[in-house]
Amino acid sequence: MTRAIWRGRLTIGEQQVPVKMYSAVQDRKVHFRLLHAKDLTPVEQRIVRKTDGKEVSPEEQRKALPVSADTAVILEPDELERTVPETSRDVEFTRFVRPSALGDQWYERPYYLGPDTDEAAYFATIEALERAKVVAIVTWAMGKTRYVGALQVIEGSLMLITLRRADQVLSVAGIEIPPAREADDKEIRLAEQLVSAISADFEPQTWTDEYRARVMQLIDAKARGAKIAVRAAKPAPAGGGLADQLAKSLAMAKERKVA
Repeated sequence: MTRAIWRGRLTIGEQQVPVKMYSAVQDRKVHFRLLHAKDLTPVEQRIVRKTDGKEVSPEEQRKALPVSADTAVILEPDELERTVPETSRDVEFTRFVRPSALGDQWYERPYYLGPDTDEAAYFATIEALERAKVVAIVTWAMGKTRYVGALQVIEGSLMLITLRRADQVLSVAGIEIPPAREADDKEIRLAEQLVSAISADFEPQTWTDEYRARVMQLIDAKARGAKIAVRAAKPAPAGGGLADQLAKSLAMAKERKVA
């Protein structure tokens, strides 16, 4: 059973709804341990001075931010500690917006929220959000960081998604896009056929991480004492115009569908 990673309370005015937070995603990357090549003993990274290679203890380390080519501002540990937000269990509502106000570029990491000690208040919050058809913008402090998030209803439960700040999101206006050209009838027909050929149900379980699968296959084989050849697939070089590429894609899609 999934364990809660944080406990807090949704706060709007004097109303409080106790909740538990659960991670909605998990890390599936392959995490290796570093070993010495000769005797296979574990190795570790240490902070050393560039001038003489001597190790520097955490107490002797300072953080500095360059402000010019030859100048940096040095901050003391106690100075940085004073900038940390106060510890709080409150998830404060700041406003309600329409879901269409938030584009995909604003969303960052999702969490599920479950009821803690007051199930009635939890489900009442779900009902209120669903009836109003809105997303709540909330703020809270967790792990020495203050977050902004979007609270919404997903499949009958509350989901809290951290949001990026305005200075993190870039405008599409800053991208150089060439003037649009009109596609000819052949290109349009082929594109429509391609969309139709590969249209299917939403099946995220088919989105496999091929690199991770090959690494785990290699590890499993070596653990059993076997040897396997692992070769990365080489993409075929592109050639021809748009219509040619669409025709090739359509043919490949039809082959996969038949198989």
